[in-house]
Amino acid sequence: MASKPLISSSKNLLPPLILYRKILRVHRYLPPSLRSLGDDYVKSEFRRHKDITNPLHIIGFLNQWQVYLKDIKQQVVNSTLSKEVKFGKKIETDVLEKFSEQQVGQLYALRNETKSVIK
Repeated sequence: MASKPLISSSKNLLPPLILYRKILRVHRYLPPSLRSLGDDYVKSEFRRHKDITNPLHIIGFLNQWQVYLKDIKQQVVNSTLSKEVKFGKKIETDVLEKFSEQQVGQLYALRNETKSVIK
């Protein structure tokens, strides 16, 4: 039973390099300060995870970045249609509770960085 979600979710995943490039292309439509921050973050995360060998971690990593790509594309379209620049989304508490202490710390640092860039 556990193998079915793994197999079905991996069918639609983009290869890492293609996903990476698509994300950086979408970032071109962000305001310059957010683009710089986003590009740096994406590059560091992909570098940090390039030597991962656990298939579950790889699929989880690629899946979450693919969700991000879908979300950021939609936000770019919405911001061009409404002429209002609004990016980001709230993280659900059930998802946040699954984060490790390191992930929460990283998220907090990212939050502080984005707040300083937006000011």
